[in-house]
Amino acid sequence: MFGAPVAHWRPVSGGSHTRALGFVTGSVFLTFVGIASFPGCALLGSSRLLADSVQELVPHSDGDHFVFTWQRIANGKPVGNGIQIEHVTAVEGGDFEITLSENAIGVGRVRIRDVGKGIVLLSEDDLTRGVRLQYDPPLPYLEGPVVTGEQHATSEAKITTLSDGAPLGALRVAQVIQVRAAGTVRSRLGAFTRAVSVDTARTLQGPSGDLQMRTAMLVAPGIGEIRSEGSVPDEPLLYRELACAFIGGHPIGDCRRLDQSLQESEDAGQTDVQ
Repeated sequence: MFGAPVAHWRPVSGGSHTRALGFVTGSVFLTFVGIASFPGCALLGSSRLLADSVQELVPHSDGDHFVFTWQRIANGKPVGNGIQIEHVTAVEGGDFEITLSENAIGVGRVRIRDVGKGIVLLSEDDLTRGVRLQYDPPLPYLEGPVVTGEQHATSEAKITTLSDGAPLGALRVAQVIQVRAAGTVRSRLGAFTRAVSVDTARTLQGPSGDLQMRTAMLVAPGIGEIRSEGSVPDEPLLYRELACAFIGGHPIGDCRRLDQSLQESEDAGQTDVQ
């Protein structure tokens, strides 16, 4: 739900490219919605109110816990599946860290900052490859009230090693987000009448060319991401759906039924994100 941590890393001659795995994909979660006041950001088009606050659509309290079933599809066939878990931890200065594990292995970490009315994305870590992307200025993530429209933002991603902070390069980042009302959406956790559709395209621009990551996500008030679809060129599509969660101290769904939820995900095939 919280914007995709950098989970795959591949150096390119003369620069570096990264691909996102999928909070949102991108936790996130990539849920980047309706911002008009952050630096490097412009909101285009007419707007309609979808939610009064950030917390309503993107819960991010200390201790919040989200469990997803996931499946990867290549050439129309499944090539892997399992469980992804996002855990939110409050840190200093109004910041939050969201860690992502896949099949019990830690793969990514995102750091966001709650600036009052909105959230900005500070950095994304690939734990398996030991690299960090730090955004300067921070990438707009979400601002309340959340409204429909199209948002454009730019930033620079400074790439460093996690072990000692050694610089590895930098990339220009361009981000476009389209937000619209999705009406009633049904999932394994029930029907959500005020769902919001968030389509995010984030392009990493390097000397050897561009890499675009896309995420189509459905979020619901009080829950966050219901399900999402993420794509990167020449990689399997990633589909995932919320199986259960612990939000604001309250359980959502039944995490004791994860094996059944995973089997249902396999039987259903690719997720329909509309």
